[in-house]
Amino acid sequence: MSRRFGSEAWRGLFRDMALSHPWFRQPITATSLVPLPEFLTFHDELVRRFYPDRKDALFELGAESARWALVDGPLKRFVRDPEMSSLVTAIPTLWHRYFSETDSRSEAALRDAGVEFRVRDLPAWHPYFEHFVIGYTKEMLELYCANPIWTHRLAGGRGTTYNYLLATDPVPSAPPSGECARPVRSRRALTERELEVLRLVGVGKTNREIAVVLHISQKTVQHHIAHAYDKLGIYSRAGATLWLGERGLLG
Repeated sequence: MSRRFGSEAWRGLFRDMALSHPWFRQPITATSLVPLPEFLTFHDELVRRFYPDRKDALFELGAESARWALVDGPLKRFVRDPEMSSLVTAIPTLWHRYFSETDSRSEAALRDAGVEFRVRDLPAWHPYFEHFVIGYTKEMLELYCANPIWTHRLAGGRGTTYNYLLATDPVPSAPPSGECARPVRSRRALTERELEVLRLVGVGKTNREIAVVLHISQKTVQHHIAHAYDKLGIYSRAGATLWLGERGLLG
């Protein structure tokens, strides 16, 4: 947040929260336990202030948090074994590392089409507990997998339980665990950056060329492409070109 919006903006958020919520006047460290009402209020204000027009803000924040925590931050040695089975086993452990005083729990299982991820017994439904967590988990998998991850909600929505398939197969043939729920595709709009990257994909630019043109890393290009594909329900560069051409966005 400091890198994107500046340290003064980040300090200003904490200052204003401290003025209206006395809990934020005490020192907050990596081991502080934030009460649930204050925790959710903080994230509501963060989204309102920095992402006022972004319906997918918490999903993106989750992804950015995973990149920081697992690459540069305190969890960069959390997954010591890069094998997929070890990574899947680590996901529920990570839930309790963040939510240490809770009866809620997460479960993860490796399937042929990806990872089935379920959360149970949330204290309350809030977009943070679903959208942020799914963004974080999707990014965690993408940090270790060469192929992009698609998200399919299998069950849930404003309840205390939800279930997703984080798929390496863009069109899984059947729901896991014998469930009859159908995958739900995202209908979110592209961000300006995602559309900018997608248009460069449409004119035949490689990820390396796009990174040079936009002055960003190839990894960031890959994430923008994966998120755009996920939102639009397309699975290839040919599909991206077709989508852009149908809307007069090529050239």
